[in-house]
Amino acid sequence: MRLDLLALVLAKRRALRGRERWPSERIAAHQRARVDELLQFAAARSPYYRALLPQRRANNTAGSRGAPEAALAAIPPLTKATLMSRFDEIATDPRVRLADVERFLADGGGRFAGRYWVAATSGSSGRRAIMPENLREWTATIASYARAQEWAGVQPRLTSRSRMAVVSSTSLSHQSALVGAAVKSPFLVTERYDAGAPLAQTVAALNRFQPELLVAYASMLAVLADEQRAGRLAITPRAVNASSEPLTVEMRARVREAWGVECFDVYAATEASGIAAECHAHRGLHVFDDLVILEIVDDAGRPVAAGETGTQALVTVLSSRTLPIIRYQLTDRIRTLPEDQAAAPCPCGRTFRRIAGVEGRTDDVLRLPREDGGTALVHPVVFHRVLEATPVAGWQVRQRAGALEVLLAQPAIGVDADQLAAAIAAAVERTGARRPTVRAITVEAIPAGAAGKRPRIVADPTATGAAP
Repeated sequence: MRLDLLALVLAKRRALRGRERWPSERIAAHQRARVDELLQFAAARSPYYRALLPQRRANNTAGSRGAPEAALAAIPPLTKATLMSRFDEIATDPRVRLADVERFLADGGGRFAGRYWVAATSGSSGRRAIMPENLREWTATIASYARAQEWAGVQPRLTSRSRMAVVSSTSLSHQSALVGAAVKSPFLVTERYDAGAPLAQTVAALNRFQPELLVAYASMLAVLADEQRAGRLAITPRAVNASSEPLTVEMRARVREAWGVECFDVYAATEASGIAAECHAHRGLHVFDDLVILEIVDDAGRPVAAGETGTQALVTVLSSRTLPIIRYQLTDRIRTLPEDQAAAPCPCGRTFRRIAGVEGRTDDVLRLPREDGGTALVHPVVFHRVLEATPVAGWQVRQRAGALEVLLAQPAIGVDADQLAAAIAAAVERTGARRPTVRAITVEAIPAGAAGKRPRIVADPTATGAAP
């Protein structure tokens, strides 16, 4: 890591640490002030927001005692489609133009215009999003991930070197790879491994490196835990962080059995960086309230009640300036805590509000035909209930025209694929969908996508998914 960036990240991390036990009133005041600064900046510098936002007077919301979300309520959500189609208008620096940034990424990256770090999403759910960040923004991004690592019990020490292994994407256009490259320092030795590489290669590399902190996609952690239990992987991490995918109860159990530690869940997105993370109490994820405003809403954009699950999230990144991220729509289903649990203080002493967890993306919900010609929405939990108890190394449900394909990685002896397919078909039928044709296919390993992820549900928006 560059010494100037290292100094800035350490200073930022100290500042963030000091906010984690603020009383709720101080957190709300901080949010109101930062929202006002963001909106003023966006209205002054971004052609898109100049037309969208009313003229703002200095400090016109900072002194208000209302909820921070009140200042945002009249602003329409920003979708990824709008972000990318109107990229040049949203950007606040006239030098940042989408065509130039895309050429820059195609040429291998580096530092765009000599001052911007650029990350891109995998585009697995459609067009990819591209996020340029200046030094101040990039410092906040790295510090947000450092916070999650620290909450998991791993903090770089000046007297000795810590070792962190990250198993995700090694493409430098992906934020995780950019952060991994940036945090390399004499105090934190970081090695990155491609989640899409042959498993034996990754296992051998981890055995040589012996990481203290293991960070990986949730699905990859489950695979590595099985390798540890089988004796092929022999590492002793003192902390394990899951990111980028829903972390299920079954995945947590496999990590616990393999390494004797509790897995820490981290919620992040390329467009927003770190959003929430678990502490040692494991009573939900603390939202990074000092860095983002997270609104958990239903399909109509209305806040969901305590204990319910939202079908989308609207996130406002308080430090965003190059490409202001204001009420950006994430198609993540976030489960809120019941009111009594949300109101109870966390044993860790942190006062940031908590969410129960991230169940997945709304995009993962399968849309299957009903007998009456309508459409049934089939939530991924339907498949989890049937398949998580099945002794396999991994599974994946793929929607195909006329059928559902279920990939079963290395099923144990005695697993009856036909019987399992019938159980899945019956479970889907109970949701009100027409009984689908289900094909169970045995594979050596669940194939990784372009970014190395192995999603449990692969929806096809053009397919009906059921046979007549």
